[in-house]
Amino acid sequence: MHISLNQSQLGKLFLALTLISLATTACSQQSQELSEREKDIDKQKEVQIKVVERTTDELKESVERQKEQNLQAIEVNKKQLDIEKANLDAQSKEVKESTSFVKKNLDKQADESKKIVDRNAQVAKDGLKDMVRANSN
Repeated sequence: MHISLNQSQLGKLFLALTLISLATTACSQQSQELSEREKDIDKQKEVQIKVVERTTDELKESVERQKEQNLQAIEVNKKQLDIEKANLDAQSKEVKESTSFVKKNLDKQADESKKIVDRNAQVAKDGLKDMVRANSN
């Protein structure tokens, strides 16, 4: 089987092959451009991911520093409150002791006053008896 082509047909065949070759080259260039763009997008993605990770790490460190500062401030406040509580406890003890002392003194004074009242009553009774004896004689 032998195929014979005239010049016109050969020209058309050559033109068709050239167009196919150009189309293939264009597709190859588009494919290469697409690949390069995808690589650029991947690079940008990696850069953005690193920025997000760095920012997140910096924020975490900042939060951790703030936590430590807050805990230190709380500890200082706790120590101050412990000192104030100890002072209040001492004042409370002093009030209780002084109140107890005053009550004991009041009890002693009441006992002394009762003794004086008892003596005065006895003297009055004795005087009354002496008066009654003196009138009877």
